[in-house]
Amino acid sequence: MTDNEIKAKLRQSAEEGFRALFDEYWSYCYTIVFSVLRGVGSQSDIEDCTSDVISDVAMNYNLMHEGSLKAYIGTSAKRRAIDIKRSLVSHTSKNVPLEDDLSSSLPSADNIEAQTENAELSEMLLARISSLGEPDASIIIHKFFYEHNSSETAKILGMNPITVRSRLRRALKKLKSLLADLDITL
Repeated sequence: MTDNEIKAKLRQSAEEGFRALFDEYWSYCYTIVFSVLRGVGSQSDIEDCTSDVISDVAMNYNLMHEGSLKAYIGTSAKRRAIDIKRSLVSHTSKNVPLEDDLSSSLPSADNIEAQTENAELSEMLLARISSLGEPDASIIIHKFFYEHNSSETAKILGMNPITVRSRLRRALKKLKSLLADLDITL
């Protein structure tokens, strides 16, 4: 659907226009927000920000504007995500007084060793998942890391849910053979 068709739908009916805008640009907007908030925000923060951007565009976009709707959405998504990131980072950073007894919260040597092994294992696992290529790697990450079902993953990646399920099944078979040398079972 073109920008002009979406603008026409927004003029005719706010509900139909919003639906067209959502269907056309949700994945694009989500990708931008995810790239900014990755590692800082939760899945809920990313989805909320994406929804807010789409809603703001539907309500506030000047329909007479001749510019690209995609560019406007991209800029809005990036700016909103940066604002949320700043907010999240400022809320999570705390100054710890020097007189606090931190020795009780320091991990033991055994705990550090286990964490290191888990980090190395996670790194190898992600490398194997990445080697599957797109969209298989994204499908696996959405399924097992973000706990999305096939419908949610399909919406985010712009695919059919049935295609997502069949690609997931094939990708897991490939991944199983790639993980055979690590003694990891799926």
